[in-house]
Amino acid sequence: MHSQTAVERVAMRRVFLVPPGARPEDPGVDCLPMDEEVWERGYTLVIDEVKRGLLQDFWKNYYGASAEMAMSGDRLMEFRKDIMAITPDCLCEPTVFRFLVQLTRMCVRAYSVQGSLQVVAD
Repeated sequence: MHSQTAVERVAMRRVFLVPPGARPEDPGVDCLPMDEEVWERGYTLVIDEVKRGLLQDFWKNYYGASAEMAMSGDRLMEFRKDIMAITPDCLCEPTVFRFLVQLTRMCVRAYSVQGSLQVVAD
């Protein structure tokens, strides 16, 4: 028999804004959860419409080690540019649009504090 905790556990992907010297698990580190529904609704928009780049790499996988990544420095601005290019096309999917707007803001904040974005999937 499965424990209730194991049954209720839902896979989640999270993006952490990690300042220099911090870790994703530190208190006060900003976290943006990515629900599976957002990933699924945005998959075709991103994978089919975006030229090969960081956003496509980010969106390609949701589960496991292949879904994890880290970005810092100029890669954050490259990621932001990819996101901004596709965001207007996502107005038809409000949850995807909101997620991308929040992700763009995280890129800018991470860049401004010389931190990183770390993507963790469980």
